[in-house]
Amino acid sequence: MKRRFQYLFRLWLLLALPLQAQHLLIPMDFVQTDHLKAYGVAFMSLTRGVNVEWLLNYRSGSFLMPVFPGLETECRIRGVKYELIGPGEVNAIYATIESENMERVLLEKAPKIAIYTPLNKQPWDDAVTMALTYAEVPYDKIYDEEVLDDKLSDYDWLHLHHEDFTGQCGKFYSAFPQCRLVPGGGAG
Repeated sequence: MKRRFQYLFRLWLLLALPLQAQHLLIPMDFVQTDHLKAYGVAFMSLTRGVNVEWLLNYRSGSFLMPVFPGLETECRIRGVKYELIGPGEVNAIYATIESENMERVLLEKAPKIAIYTPLNKQPWDDAVTMALTYAEVPYDKIYDEEVLDDKLSDYDWLHLHHEDFTGQCGKFYSAFPQCRLVPGGGAG
């Protein structure tokens, strides 16, 4: 009985070791089904303490990370195309990156993001807030009061919300009366 247990344990180890060595590749080329959600999966991985490699110029800037519990499920829920790859495939990717005009960038920490925008603005008022909301990347809205209270140092990335200064007011706002042109060609 003891011998049989040892055999089963060794067999389990042999089967489990390749699974632990697996990585998940999120391609960002034409096969990707949802590019913004793919960024969100990479961000989510960082928030869980998992390092992510951003493979610049490899399949349009793909992401590579070790598999962790729930990662595949999260990709499926978000509609993100992914590929499970083993150590040999990872080494082949690294060799390609080394031999061509590509780079590996190690991401180790999820940045704390702030959007400088009035608190009453909706996510669709700015393309970046809309993209971050859709990608499920968390951010804080800050405005003048937080800046004056010296809160900028709490953030790693600050996006400045901007108005449409083209005078066109954007196609979305053209249907609303509050979107009017003011003298000088700006949006009012």
